[in-house]
Amino acid sequence: MSRPDNYSIEKTVWRSGRKNNFGDELVVAEGKVNDKFSYVMAWEVQAKRPECVSWNGTVSWFPRMFWVDDIPPNHIKICNWPSGKEYYIKKEKNYIEMNGEVYIKFNEDENSHLHHPSFGNAIYNPSAKTKAIEYVEWFNENQRQLDIYGRLLSTSKQAKKRRRARSRKTDK
Repeated sequence: MSRPDNYSIEKTVWRSGRKNNFGDELVVAEGKVNDKFSYVMAWEVQAKRPECVSWNGTVSWFPRMFWVDDIPPNHIKICNWPSGKEYYIKKEKNYIEMNGEVYIKFNEDENSHLHHPSFGNAIYNPSAKTKAIEYVEWFNENQRQLDIYGRLLSTSKQAKKRRRARSRKTDK
């Protein structure tokens, strides 16, 4: 895969906490890739190095992957504030628009009379920012397994159950 011609990264929007041997941190940054608004998985570097594509006077970024932030037609982007992740919800199914205002349908829980938004399944339609964050989390977990065990651990239900049992056994 060749690198796109024009990166213009503006700021870091999410930090993974993972640093490489040079002290660079793996982050999700926002900016433009070939004049399209995108989220970029990049190493945030504290100096202006020649391999980096953007410099804002303080830090520069060395990109690894990017996700273009295109909102599908008849969708809006919503944010789940506790996780910092964003999702798309569909018009008519989850919200209506009248006079430029967006109205979201709320469902009432029969037992507690608690109202909650009708888009409970929004996590199945993640935005570009959420895809970038989830990819970096997956990438970091795989790297952690390679560093500790020298291989990737099995993701089967039985293997997870065995690891959980072993960890409980050693905790006591």
